Amino acid sequence: MVGKIIALRDMDNFSRRSSVYVDPECDKFFEMPLFIAASTTDMTTKCHCWQFSPGKEPALRSFTEIQQLLQQGKKRDVKSILRENSWPINSPIRAQLWPALCAQHQTKQNMLDGFYWDMVHQVFGTTELSEKPIMLPAFVDPAHCLTYHLTRTGRSVADRIVNVLGYDCPDITYSPVLYPITSILLHFMSEEEAYHCLAALVGSKEKVFIKQTKLQHEVTWKTVMQIAKKHSKNAVTYFQRICPGVKLERVFMDWCWWILAGLPFQHLVRIMDCYFHEGIKVLYRVALVIINLFHKECQSNNEWSPDNIKNDIGNALIKFCKKIPVSPTKLLHAAFSIRGLSSTYISRIFMKTEMILKSRSVLNSGSKQLVKSRSSDNLPSSQSQVNIQMMSHTLTIRE
Repeated sequence: MVGKIIALRDMDNFSRRSSVYVDPECDKFFEMPLFIAASTTDMTTKCHCWQFSPGKEPALRSFTEIQQLLQQGKKRDVKSILRENSWPINSPIRAQLWPALCAQHQTKQNMLDGFYWDMVHQVFGTTELSEKPIMLPAFVDPAHCLTYHLTRTGRSVADRIVNVLGYDCPDITYSPVLYPITSILLHFMSEEEAYHCLAALVGSKEKVFIKQTKLQHEVTWKTVMQIAKKHSKNAVTYFQRICPGVKLERVFMDWCWWILAGLPFQHLVRIMDCYFHEGIKVLYRVALVIINLFHKECQSNNEWSPDNIKNDIGNALIKFCKKIPVSPTKLLHAAFSIRGLSSTYISRIFMKTEMILKSRSVLNSGSKQLVKSRSSDNLPSSQSQVNIQMMSHTLTIRE
């Protein structure tokens, strides 16, 4: 869609993200749409993420407005604004918005100034950034240390943040998404701010953001699979039919990487706008839309014909996400239009799945095995406690 957008004199309102951790050339690619200038006062664009009505500019809300709503506890109003306002990827609002959204989930007492740097000194003996590679904590998956074009310094900073977080939160035993989220945060804020955001998300009690054990990780993808069987029934049935030799579990194991490793960065940033406020349910919704869109393309696009994808549907999904045929705005609109996908319903499925898996000593997931952590055998995890609080009033006696 081609539409008129801001004139050159208004470009100052779209100042660049000034992150020292991001490769400048890639930063330009992430931020700026494809401009075709007809004159100094008449510009058009074919950007996939800005879909304006001809002659109109988007009425985007300011951080001050959102901050006031957060202070007043009007979370639903904030949710609506975040869903509806497609701030450009180069908008400076996220430098303030994301820390504020994450801070509302903070459960620990306010940390003193310099807390993070004190922790850095405890872990590394210095606050100077080492030029040598830093050994990552065990909960990081080396195969998914996504950096989104951070510089070498940016990657070292991300390494240091997850190490300090692991030191401060020893209960985290497996959390492959932590590193990618750290990298995304560093596009818009300082090292210290990124750490505080992560600490708030990890420690959140009211909402779930980041799974922190292998058991929770396993339960999560199985939950997504169960939800998809209901809300994307036609798509799931189609994939089972064309790939009879591939277990459905193998496809859904990588569900979070459809989003974090597959989607273009501009889509990912808009998803994070909502995720930092609403929690992991945003990712569930996006995953369902991806499945439905992929199913639709498989039926109309020869590139995704059954013969081309049946031998490796997992990689086909990732490739599809890299060139997803909808804008970030349309993707989110479709995600939030799914009915019957409440937090209570999701928690119900999650808890049932968790109870089933905990009843086994060894969990078989396709060709992979997962042994239960002793810490989760008898004691409820923080995730379980949240789920129990959210759905205890909906369970029957038998359940």
